[in-house]
Amino acid sequence: MTSNPALDDARALLAARQHAVVTDLLAGRVPAGFDPVGSALTSDILIGKRASAALRAGPQLGALPQWRRRFAEYGREVAVNGCAHDDVAAFTRWLGTRSDLDGVTRDWLRVERVYIGARRTAWVRYRGRRVLIIGIGSNTWHLAVSRPREDEREGLS
Repeated sequence: MTSNPALDDARALLAARQHAVVTDLLAGRVPAGFDPVGSALTSDILIGKRASAALRAGPQLGALPQWRRRFAEYGREVAVNGCAHDDVAAFTRWLGTRSDLDGVTRDWLRVERVYIGARRTAWVRYRGRRVLIIGIGSNTWHLAVSRPREDEREGLS
């Protein structure tokens, strides 16, 4: 097969332009020469697909309140780099750098750090109770702390 340098150059230019367009759309930017409304819709769809892939790779994201909105913020700031598992890890790191987190999100991050082995224990609030999360190796325990009810009697029954 013979090579055509002009055709090879045209293909390389097209590939570079396609890469630039997709990079802009994934970051929520309007590529040069594109319709702003259509670009915004396409960007939202691509970030939504990225979020769905991240949820399949890390189902624990579903326990994070408003995670899709947060992931969309992250997706517009951080370019895709690797697979969906890498995206979940990068999103978790990004979330940890935010100063505007509520208590539920901070607790979710603490639990996530125990699960990935970055810390061994975490105190969190879950369904109105304090819970101690302990992770050793591949095992994780959730120990709930509760107060005795007023109608419970002292001693063993």
